[in-house]
Amino acid sequence: MKLSVIIPVYNAENTIQRCVNSIERAQYKEYEIILIEDGSSDNSLSVCKKLEEKYNNIKLLYNKKNCGVSFTRNRGIESAKGEYLMFVDSDDWVAEDYIDCFVESLNRTKCQLLICGYINHDEKQSGKTEKFIYEGEDSEDNIYGMNNIIEHLYKKRLLQQLWNKAFLTKIIKQKKIRFDENISIGEDFRFVLDYIKYGCIKQVYFIKRLLYHYMRDQKGSLMYRIGYESINEPLKNMQEMYMIMGKSNEEVQKYLRIERQRQIELYAYLIFHNYGMHLREKKRLILSLDPEQGKILYRKNRILYYKEKVKRFLKKILNLRN
Repeated sequence: MKLSVIIPVYNAENTIQRCVNSIERAQYKEYEIILIEDGSSDNSLSVCKKLEEKYNNIKLLYNKKNCGVSFTRNRGIESAKGEYLMFVDSDDWVAEDYIDCFVESLNRTKCQLLICGYINHDEKQSGKTEKFIYEGEDSEDNIYGMNNIIEHLYKKRLLQQLWNKAFLTKIIKQKKIRFDENISIGEDFRFVLDYIKYGCIKQVYFIKRLLYHYMRDQKGSLMYRIGYESINEPLKNMQEMYMIMGKSNEEVQKYLRIERQRQIELYAYLIFHNYGMHLREKKRLILSLDPEQGKILYRKNRILYYKEKVKRFLKKILNLRN
């Protein structure tokens, strides 16, 4: 069995080498790494060329101009030769046995979707390192029915990502599942849901290991894009998830009303915590979320923001004294 690991690269000259080297520590060697350099303004392409020279299983592609992560990943899919597809972000890194654990599980279970746990590194903004792993009821051989687990995985932040999963390439290519290049928020989740829906995925295998290290401090991340796109796209994702679960139209609409409120509050929080955005712009975007709730959410998040700032300052003072 051969794996294809797709890595889009954009302005990652300081992290792509760590990323690739962490993958290459695997004992299993029947895999290819597809680096797609997406018109970076730094020296990413030069670093990628050196990595291609160093490792004989790396295929380097590059876009003549910056085309975005969805276009870049789609190009990687077209080029992939492996039986299974995996995605890794160039800012992140993986455990030494990341590849080995997936391969062993794939060989043993033949499941069409595998998921592992991950560590979220957010030290620069929240000062936290969080662990996300399945903690539900044990199942025979860790195989779970999709309808029984999909909502739990979503709530535990294990469903929405690409990089903690392995997908069957044949399903992706036969069903023409691709990333939507017209959206930049929720495109990963949309891809996962489309894979489950069009691939008729009935079971999922969960690797109960923390195998992926995700760095949240990325300038192209959700934190920096939020507010400039409508909340309708995330709501479309939720609608698709509830339909996969077999909910009735009445139930779906009920859940969407609840989810819309949650999304508005989340967007307001993330907008105000975007450290690269001017206060006037934050206010404008929060007010545009909802005519009735905008002013309340702006005041609420402004108060919360300064409380958190004071808390971080006091913590810093205490650390210096100790």
